[in-house]
Amino acid sequence: MTTNLVKAVVTIMLLTNTVTTLNVPKPVIKQEYYNYKNPVLEIPKINLKKELYPNDANKNNVDKNIEVIAGSKMPTEAKTNIILASHSGSSSIAYFKHLDQITYNDTVYIYYQTTKYKYIIADIYDVPKTGYVEIKRDRDKNTATLITCKKNSNLQTVYIGYLTIKEKLHN
Repeated sequence: MTTNLVKAVVTIMLLTNTVTTLNVPKPVIKQEYYNYKNPVLEIPKINLKKELYPNDANKNNVDKNIEVIAGSKMPTEAKTNIILASHSGSSSIAYFKHLDQITYNDTVYIYYQTTKYKYIIADIYDVPKTGYVEIKRDRDKNTATLITCKKNSNLQTVYIGYLTIKEKLHN
């Protein structure tokens, strides 16, 4: 409302001795619900939201889904690292095909056991594609590590995200 309109409403209220309430819409409170059996990875910038599978599941394989690498730990404890790998090509299983659009300070979410974990990408680096990746991270922080092949090269790109917020979801 403009200042003149507010003054006019107040003046009319004083003259008529009535109180008029303005029809102001109430804010909408969005509640997120968690209803996945397994953890879920979400990367909003590249429109990716994909269920993850336990290490012993047949579907936990880079040739079928995003693979949770053996030794990964979910973020329910301190100083954990969940390591995820996926293809970056053009096939139907190339879930990380747009990961090269991720930059510093981008957001990655992991949903696990009715909690939403927010990670911020803090480091991105390339390593030779040898079947082995050295993960350079702050071991005092909870980390999400994403690994994929770099397009048109013999390299892999590693994305390191650090946990910033844990948000309890409704179940």
